[in-house]
Amino acid sequence: MTNSVQAPYVKEPQMSVTKTLQQALNLPRLLRSIGAVSLLAAISIFLLQGWENGNDVYRYLLLLGHTVGLVIIGFASGRWLGESKGARLLLMIALASVPANFAILGAFMYSQAPLDAFHVLYPSAAQWQVDSLNTALLVNVGGAVVLAAVTLLGFMVLSRKSARSLTIMFLLGNAALLIPMRTPEYIAVLLLGLTVLIAKQSLKSAAADTALRTPEGVIARLLLYVPLGVMLGRNLWLYSADGFMFAVLSAIVFIMFRQVSLQLRRESTLRNILEIGSTIPALTFALGVCAVMVDVMTRPEIWMLPVFAISVSALLLELSSRAVHGALFYRRTAAAVLSIAIVANLVFFSSVASAAVCLLVGLLVLVYGYMMEQRIVFALGIVTLLAGLVYQMQFAMHMFNLGSWGSLAGLGVAAILVGSTLERHGAKLKMRLSAWGQQFKQWDN
Repeated sequence: MTNSVQAPYVKEPQMSVTKTLQQALNLPRLLRSIGAVSLLAAISIFLLQGWENGNDVYRYLLLLGHTVGLVIIGFASGRWLGESKGARLLLMIALASVPANFAILGAFMYSQAPLDAFHVLYPSAAQWQVDSLNTALLVNVGGAVVLAAVTLLGFMVLSRKSARSLTIMFLLGNAALLIPMRTPEYIAVLLLGLTVLIAKQSLKSAAADTALRTPEGVIARLLLYVPLGVMLGRNLWLYSADGFMFAVLSAIVFIMFRQVSLQLRRESTLRNILEIGSTIPALTFALGVCAVMVDVMTRPEIWMLPVFAISVSALLLELSSRAVHGALFYRRTAAAVLSIAIVANLVFFSSVASAAVCLLVGLLVLVYGYMMEQRIVFALGIVTLLAGLVYQMQFAMHMFNLGSWGSLAGLGVAAILVGSTLERHGAKLKMRLSAWGQQFKQWDN
């Protein structure tokens, strides 16, 4: 009886102590999150507030000092407190603020030595100027040296083995912010090239260094894209975006979705969401390419459907090559979009060139369906090929003169050769076609 009475009093304090310990363990995480948000908010307010006190160089030196201070506090806390999580968080925030520093340095250079001329009324937060080119060069060199040291120290803490390669790629992206040019077309090409280069290098580094596959390693690799995001945001905010920039932005989003999904487990729900979501930038990319055609071509409507279909289908095929779910659906959709668009374009804008394109696309879809053993894709290729062939024969008949000796001779030779081929190899061709038909029935629908 005594034991039954005492048991609840023994267990109750133990459960209470366990719950209290869990709350205490979560408190540091909560405090670190609050601190990170506060620091990021402080940087954002600093950039957007538009202070009246002091010149722009003085304001920039305050931001640079803030970035260096985060690194110093991070190292000091890691050494004196013996706790690495807070130190790593401070270094991550310091690395995230490096592109903001480079963007201001780029604004200094653009104010004194622009490579193009845009007459834009900048908001006060975006007006960063110096009084001379010498001052701009001096601030750029000094700031770049300090920021390079900050970058190297930060990546050495996050991933010592890959610190050098990560630093080089990160500084390469940040160096692009220093280029005194704002022309959307050039910036778009630069952004796309850097995105492909960084994505390729990121996958290569992750394959060689297992530490880059940990949560901190993933964050370190994602930091490489921050300067690209700053560059893109700067141009979208301050300068008009055309169809080319829209297409490049869509391509960058598609590449980002691809890179992130490849880092996730095959059974991950997020990976499936990213694969489905990749169809959106694929469509917007094709629309952007069509918008570019409207600007550069005299009669863009003639090639609008083929270009749109080819753009969408190419990205859908790339998606099908890595998709865990729905790969077959993406292949079929790509073939259907391509075939329907090409045939529709042939119907609306009949010409020898559009018929030739239809023949070529039909042949490519047919061969792809045969290689992938997809009956629906193969059938779409045949339909497209036949449509192009019918139109091509129709155009040929209008130009074909039966009274011409050369035409008659050519037709006679072709008929004799076809007849001889059927007589000599007809049985083998029939057997081969029969065997191929049996194999065709075993393909996927």
